[in-house]
Amino acid sequence: MVRKWMLVGLLALLAGCDSGGNAVPEPAPADPLAQVRAAAAKTAKGSAHVTLSVPNVEVVGDTDPAGKALTLTVTTGTGGETVDSKVRVVGDDAWMTLGSTYLPNLDPTKFIWFPTSEFATASLVHLGDTFDPAGIKGFSAAMTAATRTGEGTYTGTLDFTVAPAKVSRGLLPATAEQLEHHGGVSQSVPYEASVDAQGYLIALTVTLPTFASTARFSDFGKHVKIDKPSAAEVTEVPDGLRRLLAS
Repeated sequence: MVRKWMLVGLLALLAGCDSGGNAVPEPAPADPLAQVRAAAAKTAKGSAHVTLSVPNVEVVGDTDPAGKALTLTVTTGTGGETVDSKVRVVGDDAWMTLGSTYLPNLDPTKFIWFPTSEFATASLVHLGDTFDPAGIKGFSAAMTAATRTGEGTYTGTLDFTVAPAKVSRGLLPATAEQLEHHGGVSQSVPYEASVDAQGYLIALTVTLPTFASTARFSDFGKHVKIDKPSAAEVTEVPDGLRRLLAS
């Protein structure tokens, strides 16, 4: 009888399930830097609710890399006046509203269509990877050090010079030239990260000399259903303007 129950327990362990039938989280690597990178990779590959914030800018939405779906609302403004720009991506099609514009005969509340492949820089969120709006793939590659400061909490440094080219930095400056206007720091940039009990990255704050950027993630594995804008919600623009916005 004892052998029978030992065999049952072994089979349950090999199946990767606990007594409630839930998947047992994969064991975290022992090295703190590897732990944070593994958590970032886990968050980046699945669907989630995401919020991004820097001074005067707030981004809220949902992303599903496997389903190739993204929806974001980007709110900008100071002094009590705000402007909302909306982003929707479904497969190979992307749409964005400008929220505000000085261009004549262009309704800023209507969506402008882009091929998803050309949409990377059109939004205020510099989407090096369209379905990674927080840029955690790029941040993960740039992480050079990590120290565990508590249960699921870490501090460390980033080196943007070692990150792959054309990866997103979320709401941080997208290029080295733009970083020059915010302290000129591209190496030894401090960050704080939080990882939940399931091994997901749930928060990442990166601090430049002039401001900090925070990304938060939740609702992992949620179903993300995004409807394409109706014809009445879309405005046609010349290809030249579309290329200008996407450049």
